[in-house]
Amino acid sequence: MSRLLKTEQETIINYNNAEDTAYIYTCSVSLMQHLEKKPGLQPTATHGRYAREYECPKSWIKKPRKPRQLSEVQKEKLRLRFVEKSILRRKLPSAVGDSGGEK
Repeated sequence: MSRLLKTEQETIINYNNAEDTAYIYTCSVSLMQHLEKKPGLQPTATHGRYAREYECPKSWIKKPRKPRQLSEVQKEKLRLRFVEKSILRRKLPSAVGDSGGEK
């Protein structure tokens, strides 16, 4: 059996409003590995060497959304907040190696 073409490595996510379960059918090896490693799902069905089905809570499926478009002012505020937090992190004493007092 030969390998699947990239266009044949499809993924179908199916859920409805009546159930709390989402059903995933995939031929993508990277998605199979992710589903079995990160959330620890096991396939509910295997179709030959290339396809597997999974079930998961519908709440795990995120609806696509448009990426945020930040203005220059918002970007600057975020940059300053990041710099401030990194400075504070450097000033805090580390828990490793501190004796708790001066000698």
